Amino acid sequence: MSLQSRFTAAARASLLLAALCLPWAPNAHAQSKLTPEQKETGRNAALKLSAEALQKLYKLQPEAQKGIEAAAGYAVFDITSIYAILFVGQKGKGVLFDNKSKKQTFMTSTRMGTGPGAGKQRVFQVFVFKSKGAMDQFVLTGGLGGDVTATISTGTEGSVRSFNPSIDIYQIPESGMALQASWGGTVYAVDGDLN
Repeated sequence: MSLQSRFTAAARASLLLAALCLPWAPNAHAQSKLTPEQKETGRNAALKLSAEALQKLYKLQPEAQKGIEAAAGYAVFDITSIYAILFVGQKGKGVLFDNKSKKQTFMTSTRMGTGPGAGKQRVFQVFVFKSKGAMDQFVLTGGLGGDVTATISTGTEGSVRSFNPSIDIYQIPESGMALQASWGGTVYAVDGDLN
């Protein structure tokens, strides 16, 4: 077995082990452990961060506002990522907004991956759903959403592309710096504590 094959096998084994240790599929219908006051505080904090992220996005790309207003809905996440040699870990919270019904769905984001990288970075991610079908796919039955992005990021500027043409994605750097090219799966799930 070549050195590269052994390296790839070790990276896959590490990723699998880490993935098994994470709660990938939180139960969206589980009883919240939060008091009503804690739930309200958490919701207000998520809404405040969403408003802050949109303000920054509109300042950087003013044309994004029209797209968001015309869309079926959009989601805003506050994400912190850690890149440690071959390990990529990410956690975040966010809110999905249905433009028609005005319903807000509070969500979480978890990512495990692999790839060369180093650093820590906090970013806002904004997903714009051009169709109701794309938005519904994002929040599947049981509260699990799928991975819709592939990222390549250098420094504090990032480029995000969606594999789904019905979804636009914006990434706004908030702090930190990372040099990375990573592969992995991101799970977007309904937050059982805040909904």
